[in-house]
Amino acid sequence: MSIKRVHIVGALQDDAIEEFKKLGYHVSRSDNLDEKNLLQLAYDAQVIVLTDMPFKDSWFSQLPHLKMITRRGVGYDNISIDVATQHGVWVTNTPGANAVSVAEMTIILLLNTIRHIKNTILSGKSQVLGHNLQGKTVGIVGYGRIAKHVESILSGFGVNILVYNHREIIPKYAKFVDFQTLITQSDIITLHIPATQDTEKMFNHNTFLNMKNNAILINTARGALIDEYDLVVAIQKHQILGAGLDTIQNESLNSDRLAKQNEIFVTPHIGANTVEAEHLTANAVVGNVIDFFKEQQPRNAVNHIN
Repeated sequence: MSIKRVHIVGALQDDAIEEFKKLGYHVSRSDNLDEKNLLQLAYDAQVIVLTDMPFKDSWFSQLPHLKMITRRGVGYDNISIDVATQHGVWVTNTPGANAVSVAEMTIILLLNTIRHIKNTILSGKSQVLGHNLQGKTVGIVGYGRIAKHVESILSGFGVNILVYNHREIIPKYAKFVDFQTLITQSDIITLHIPATQDTEKMFNHNTFLNMKNNAILINTARGALIDEYDLVVAIQKHQILGAGLDTIQNESLNSDRLAKQNEIFVTPHIGANTVEAEHLTANAVVGNVIDFFKEQQPRNAVNHIN
């Protein structure tokens, strides 16, 4: 490769960009969700550093030099892995870099929701009563890096912890149960699974009917896991108590509708937004890019290119 080109979508730490330049890489940038500039500026780039912007399948043919997309984060459901592989494009991510930050955000949402902090502030009445976390049963759906950190933090709160995972595992502090047991017995359910065809709208009308009517739902994973219309109805009908959401289906359109519900605490997808997580993520991105330009298999590849 003669000219080594990296295009960055959205933000990336300055230290990472400086490292690219020291290595002789040519760097360009465009804003997140800016399709026009991405396609123009990244035309001759071999590498694109991507945030959560959906990467359209049609872009592969419009970016003829593209050989790697490195996702600045863990989830990569915004990229069609099969299509990328067909076009000979590596896809990488940064697993574990923001696990602690997202786990801590989960606890923030959980405590805010169970204590009705939003209701208290909006009403201006200190008489709004929340609930203690101690003694509650918390169900964790999924058992990846973030879920394990959540489990560890919760172990100090005097709660009973249940875990459901698509394959049976042995949790450190929790009890492994099936999905039906988790949703019927948990006072709080927190989601830590990817969005796939099997998990899309996993929490819907039928799920809410099986949950406790005083249960709360926490989501720092993917908005697609929840049928948001059914969630609002379930809360309005007192089928469940409330929800804390850092991820929703369409963050630019649906936040107002959800945020208008006093029992739903919405934050603007900030779970990974800490100095420490940004530093670790940037380091992982740089590592993936260096591997690629050294013609090595990227260390965090999620597909394989022959």
